[in-house]
Amino acid sequence: MNEKIKWVSPNTITGPPAEGDKYFRRDYINEEFWREIEKGSHILFTAPRRVGKTSIMKDLAKNCPEEYICHFENIESEKTQKQFFKRLFELLVNELKPIKKYKNLFNTWFKKRGIEEISIEVALKFNSKEVNYKDELLSLLNDLQNIDQKVVLFLDEFSEVITSIKRTEGKDVAIDTLHTIRAIRQSNDFKFFTLVLAGSIGLEQVVIDLDRLKLINDLHPILIKPLNKDEARHLIRQLCRDASMKFDEEIEDYLFNKVGEYLIPYFVQQILERCDHILRRNNNTVVTTDVIDIAFEDLLKNDKNLNDWEARLKPPYLTKNSFEFCKQILTICAHRDRISIQEIYNLSAYWKQADGYMDWVKMLTRDGYIFEDNGFYSFLSPVIKIWWKRQHPEFEIKEH
Repeated sequence: MNEKIKWVSPNTITGPPAEGDKYFRRDYINEEFWREIEKGSHILFTAPRRVGKTSIMKDLAKNCPEEYICHFENIESEKTQKQFFKRLFELLVNELKPIKKYKNLFNTWFKKRGIEEISIEVALKFNSKEVNYKDELLSLLNDLQNIDQKVVLFLDEFSEVITSIKRTEGKDVAIDTLHTIRAIRQSNDFKFFTLVLAGSIGLEQVVIDLDRLKLINDLHPILIKPLNKDEARHLIRQLCRDASMKFDEEIEDYLFNKVGEYLIPYFVQQILERCDHILRRNNNTVVTTDVIDIAFEDLLKNDKNLNDWEARLKPPYLTKNSFEFCKQILTICAHRDRISIQEIYNLSAYWKQADGYMDWVKMLTRDGYIFEDNGFYSFLSPVIKIWWKRQHPEFEIKEH
């Protein structure tokens, strides 16, 4: 019987965003980001799912240049316009009020606005019973316009908030929220204030459904791509530096071939975690092709790791017809390997999506589901293709 190995697992993380030594930084993303901020751009991070937008935003906020005041916030819990603008208002106060040189400015502003008390959490109580936080935010920004530092707010899940506002208060309120945020971005008086937006669903997807794409066309998009092979190797070696299990370059290549050229950090880490469990159970340190195969199959069987790829296409994010249209495209791709643009158009007529069918095709392409090659579309990730094929049998395909 082999002596029991004192086991050290890899430094993976597949739940919360990766931070610290669990995070693999791509310096060219940071460099592009700060170039755009210096030019005065407001940023929209666009990326396929599970590529690590949140980790990148948190890293940027934590490691910002000294002349910036940066804060990352997940705002998904805000369901109404009032809650959203209240959150922005309080974020600004929380970040700036503790700074000594701005204390008098805030004291004057509080007195002018009739604020009665401020708790440690900056819970604000106004004299009026009903506070219009949109107006209060605009008033605060106006009085702060001459401060000598730039504030950068990283708002994660912004698209989720707009979807929630639409669902709870209606389309017009969601559009009004987008209008207000656009007006703030475009005002010369608010140059000190920069917004960085991202979400688990693409913001473009949300505004297409609202028929207001122009309300975000001033945002500078930064596309975050999956890892290339060299980056994926660095990630594996960074995470497994002190681990018991050992990879050689040939086995790394085998893992990459299983996951496909579409190397999402999340999928790589999921495979590493499963390899670790298999090897630890068998008291063995050597990763083999058989171990990779077992880990890959286990990943596909665990729906909780992959079902978000379908959930983000369903109502309330898309209408029922839009979801069925996208589902048909993906089901054909899964079972028949590809779908032509003509077939997509035919489907769009059936699902009453003909007027904007290419918007949905672009959304599926941008969010990492499919790619185009000479007029045909195919799944980008073998992982998602196999999973989708198992979720949606071929008999679900509607012929037209």
